[in-house]
Amino acid sequence: MKVIAVANQKGGCGKTTTAINLAACLGKKQQRVLLLDLDPQGHCTLGFGVFNEDARDLYDVFTGEITLEEIILPDVFTGVDVVPATKTLQAAENLPVRRDERDRLLAKYLAPVRDRYDYVVIDCPPSMGLLCFNALAAADLVLIPIEMSLFGMHGIDRMYEIIRELRERHGRDIPVRVLPTLVDSRTRLCRQFLREIGERFADDVLPVMVQFTVRLKEATRQGMPVIAYDPASTVAVQYGRLANETISMLQDHATTDGAGELGTRLPDPAVAVQPDHPASETTTPVLQSDVATDGTGELKPRLGTMKRVFEEARSRLSRQGGLQKVVLRFYDFTGRDVKLAGSFNDWRPDQGVVTRTENGVVEKIVMLMPGTYQYRLVVDGLWQEDPSNPEQVPNYSGGYNSVLQVEEEHETEHA
Repeated sequence: MKVIAVANQKGGCGKTTTAINLAACLGKKQQRVLLLDLDPQGHCTLGFGVFNEDARDLYDVFTGEITLEEIILPDVFTGVDVVPATKTLQAAENLPVRRDERDRLLAKYLAPVRDRYDYVVIDCPPSMGLLCFNALAAADLVLIPIEMSLFGMHGIDRMYEIIRELRERHGRDIPVRVLPTLVDSRTRLCRQFLREIGERFADDVLPVMVQFTVRLKEATRQGMPVIAYDPASTVAVQYGRLANETISMLQDHATTDGAGELGTRLPDPAVAVQPDHPASETTTPVLQSDVATDGTGELKPRLGTMKRVFEEARSRLSRQGGLQKVVLRFYDFTGRDVKLAGSFNDWRPDQGVVTRTENGVVEKIVMLMPGTYQYRLVVDGLWQEDPSNPEQVPNYSGGYNSVLQVEEEHETEHA
């Protein structure tokens, strides 16, 4: 069982929405998931339409009045059980607990259910008290949603300090990942924040973002995750990608060496890495590590993950009379009809495009000259922008076209 703590001491950053939809997407992938609502506001419980002010919650478990198994609400969604929260949970901050046991309570009470679940997703309260400390101490991964604003980035350093303290106190690795949320890539300011986040948090930034959309609020109003409310929406696809990334990261972490750095490996210059994320791959391989050698054996940092994701791809995979082979990969479209149309083929779906599909990944291959192109996907007959590409421009129909930049010069990178 792996524990994922979704935490940020700032409210309004999409923390609860992320916990709800991550749990739902993991459940849809045939994982057994326990969603643990640690926020006394009970919004995670409310988001699944099972909120009850008179419900027993973790406060009753911590005081020994009831067991964790007895308060679990089963099958609130496919593969997902919920531990509810009510305002009674606020009293847990004042529990008389020995100092050396204060941040171990949650791990203690989770132990009896470890064999029942593959993942525990914890929605942490927006404060750094006993409840949040317990979640962080029990976590195998801390996921920090961060909105695109100065306020969103403020205070994250304090969370890093607390996690470092817990690492030292308990002698265990607690990896951290940052998830950009409420992204509106149409605005220049938002794109600036994305790049700043990539530079500031480097490898801790996920190659996934969650866009701002009213669909999330509509889904919450209906008491369901967005993949149930509108499974074809861009944001549903993005949360599906987050679930894939989470599973992959925790599997990688389980096999890391004693250094315990999640997903960090020293490069092997003899092996090229194929991109493993659904951003449009025009050329640049996404590297597994941000560490490279400068030829003298001395290590130096590479570009951060998010910066790589949002920079235009540069690798030239092949040349035929000035044309370059461009491969765009799209994930989470299993069983769906996906076509590619753009300024490079007169907006005629799949004209001049080679399609390959393997293990649910759709590859679209085109030969293009260096330059800037606009494109859209046609999924089951419906036109939409590429959900994995933040670079977009308005079109005449009131929607948005995704932007593809094919550059002339590059250096082939290996990892």
